[in-house]
Amino acid sequence: MMKQVTKRIAVITAAIFVSAAAIAASPKLVCNLTGKEVKTCCCEKQKEGRLLCKLTGKTIEKCCCSGM
Repeated sequence: MMKQVTKRIAVITAAIFVSAAAIAASPKLVCNLTGKEVKTCCCEKQKEGRLLCKLTGKTIEKCCCSGM
């Protein structure tokens, strides 16, 4: 019984470390128009199909956010 509990704790601990590593390794986004790092994409889809960069207020055809 104790061995099962110990194994479960080890599996849970390993899963937490893997999740934390994946989050830390996630690519950062950069707005190509401003050069600023953003946490979430700053492009917002408009009704006419174009995108709006929320940082600059400019209408653009392609998303200006790129991963590093």
